[in-house]
Amino acid sequence: MMILKLRGLHLNLLIAFVFSSVFYTQHSTAQVWDQLFEEQLESAESGDADAQYEVAIMYLKGRGVEQDFDETLRWLNMAAENGNEKASSKLRRIQGQKKKFAAALKRAESGDSKAQYDTGMMYLKGRGVKLDAARGRQWLEKAAAQLHEKAVTRLAILLLKGEGGKSDYDRAHNLLDSISDSSALAQYYLGELYASGKGVPPDYEAAVGWYRKAAANGFNMAGGKVINMEEEIRMQARRKANAEKAAAAAQQQRAKLEQARQQRKAALAEAARNASSAAKAKAVAEAKARATQEKRVAKAKPEPAPAPKVKPVAKAKPVTKAKPVTVVTLLSPLDKLATTQWSAHNKPMEYLPSTITQCGVENNVLICFSEELKRESGNHTVLYKVKSEVRKKKGGLSIAYRNLVLGVEDMEVLDDAKDAEDALGYGDEVDQGFVIKTGWTRAHQVDCQHDGDGAMNCMKDKTHRIHVVEDVQVAVTQKK
Repeated sequence: MMILKLRGLHLNLLIAFVFSSVFYTQHSTAQVWDQLFEEQLESAESGDADAQYEVAIMYLKGRGVEQDFDETLRWLNMAAENGNEKASSKLRRIQGQKKKFAAALKRAESGDSKAQYDTGMMYLKGRGVKLDAARGRQWLEKAAAQLHEKAVTRLAILLLKGEGGKSDYDRAHNLLDSISDSSALAQYYLGELYASGKGVPPDYEAAVGWYRKAAANGFNMAGGKVINMEEEIRMQARRKANAEKAAAAAQQQRAKLEQARQQRKAALAEAARNASSAAKAKAVAEAKARATQEKRVAKAKPEPAPAPKVKPVAKAKPVTKAKPVTVVTLLSPLDKLATTQWSAHNKPMEYLPSTITQCGVENNVLICFSEELKRESGNHTVLYKVKSEVRKKKGGLSIAYRNLVLGVEDMEVLDDAKDAEDALGYGDEVDQGFVIKTGWTRAHQVDCQHDGDGAMNCMKDKTHRIHVVEDVQVAVTQKK
């Protein structure tokens, strides 16, 4: 649940929502808006003033339908004529915004950098004019060329996101770096660049440093990113330690196999030497016997002498091949668990090894950290990650996990008091970073019991039952 309250020009944001084991996708958001638009449109066409107002706003925001400023005005006028006060108020604000846009555009064309920035932002947000990101970017370019700090910051963000034109990470980095001493937003987005490796080599330590600076200068959303980066660094170290441990075990196994091979080689050589000595002794004995026989024949005695008895030569023992030695390194139950993939309702688990988590063993605990996930909360999308600690217990697993809130997408700032210049200067979702609370949510406990091979029955917070299964096909594919 998300609550937005507007007090004067100050926005307070509270996120207090409950996560389940299934993550949210952007695709479902579009479907929800499409369905909502159809429902509201049907009511609006039947004369419902409230629905007419909602349809107008959806045309204004481009939600469930392509943005259309003319249709916005048409439906607002219709709703206002039918007595909807919000529509009347919105029309007055739009008329006021149109006048402001015309005045700002005139000053911008004369070279005023602030007016150029304002004009660019109005184009970007569709305030007083039809939304046009390309034109908005053009006007921000003009203001940034005059070193207008907000324009430089906003232009860099557009270059990062590829809005209003192509992405340019190198230029975005240079612009942000040029104002990094005074701009918390620039510091935050420099952290984003180093965290993602866009335009610069990926560097988690550098990212943490920039996020810390942004948080210290009031950009609250950076606090969640600091926690995230620290967790990523710990996970990297954990996985590196696990890999080194596995490499050491493999090296030990190779050493034992080499020792066994050398022992087999020595045994075979000894057997071969013994066989050669026996063969030589037999050949000598046979040669002596033939010589003695030949001497007796040469004497030509009338009665043949009995053949001399030849002392039997011991037969060489057959060379026996040594049995190959196989050294097997046994995985601990948690190490083995880390190689599996789990899902529920055909969707990967957020707090168990799966296609959306990275896991590593530390101090007999399997620690998993998910990729960035999304969940719908009201009209907004919450960005978060999940960290879990998995322990073995008799007959199953004990799992403790928490969600790390990173930020919000598509946060709609109320504009009831937007006629004056915005308190923070940007007047849109960028401002959310100054007011949104990020960080850890409350902890959850999940207890799982094995239910045959590759399946578990789990109980979350002693209230929610979840049946999870091992995705064998996914696991095999990943191992290949």
